[in-house]
Amino acid sequence: MSKNLIHEKFINAIREKIPHKAILTNTLIDLLCIEREAVYRRMRGDVAFTFEEIAAISNKLGISLDNLIGARSVKSRPYQLCLVEYIDPIEDDYKMWDMYNDRLREVRQDPDSCSVECMSLLPAVFVLDYSYIFRFYLFKWYNQYGYMEHTAHYREIEPSEKLLQVQRVTANESKHIKSTIYVLDPLIFQYIVNDICYYSSVHLIDKEDVKMLKQDLLRFLSELENMAARGTYRETGNAIQFYISNINFDASYSYLETRKVHISIIRAFILNAVMSMDDKAYEIFHNWLQSLLKSSTMISVSGEKQRILFFEKQRMIIDSL
Repeated sequence: MSKNLIHEKFINAIREKIPHKAILTNTLIDLLCIEREAVYRRMRGDVAFTFEEIAAISNKLGISLDNLIGARSVKSRPYQLCLVEYIDPIEDDYKMWDMYNDRLREVRQDPDSCSVECMSLLPAVFVLDYSYIFRFYLFKWYNQYGYMEHTAHYREIEPSEKLLQVQRVTANESKHIKSTIYVLDPLIFQYIVNDICYYSSVHLIDKEDVKMLKQDLLRFLSELENMAARGTYRETGNAIQFYISNINFDASYSYLETRKVHISIIRAFILNAVMSMDDKAYEIFHNWLQSLLKSSTMISVSGEKQRILFFEKQRMIIDSL
């Protein structure tokens, strides 16, 4: 493969990662510490990126050089582990969220966009409206992954307004996906109730906060039931379906399909994610999740009997708090 072709493919890969020209230019200026015109020359192909620049960009944007030169093994697919700080985010964390939100914004112009998510955690797109639940996931992330040298009490955790704003953008843009399917682990509420009981038993959550969490969970459950019966997002009218899996999950998986991009995601460390834009990885995810749907029970719209039974059981689980 010629050097010119490799360089062209590298530039195209950069543009795929950050489609917005102004954001892309500013990102490269900050990353490479070069002038704006120097960035323009490189992106036009007038000047080649140096090896050090290619390494820095690839590491920052998660670009697989094996992909570009065709040296990737058929048994290996490129994924990027997106590790962000939720309690005290830095500017790079917000840039990572902004890049993902830019991808989601493209969904508005795509009438065929679709997403399938199988979840063992309550879907993040919904829990932002329930401050005690959202804080609980931040609290759990902090104590299990964030800062091992210091155990935090639930009341010490307070999300910043900037974090809430960028998360609200993600939640809002997600509702513009034309068709969304959630496949829920049958024990999804049991998991969070078990966690709350544990942290309460070691005195990291007070009884009053357990009571507020219980109220939030019941309110969330009622809204989830309404969405399942309605079959659409209230804000956009786009289709949303809920299924209950007949098997438990070892993690949460999802994919997003648009005309321009295929994204497959594995949730990791509670709030973080392992993400890929590789087409073969997407194909594997798509086939697996479609197979999972066949062995799951739909509780949206027409699945009234199953829906009533499921939500009655979840209320009993939450009432045990």
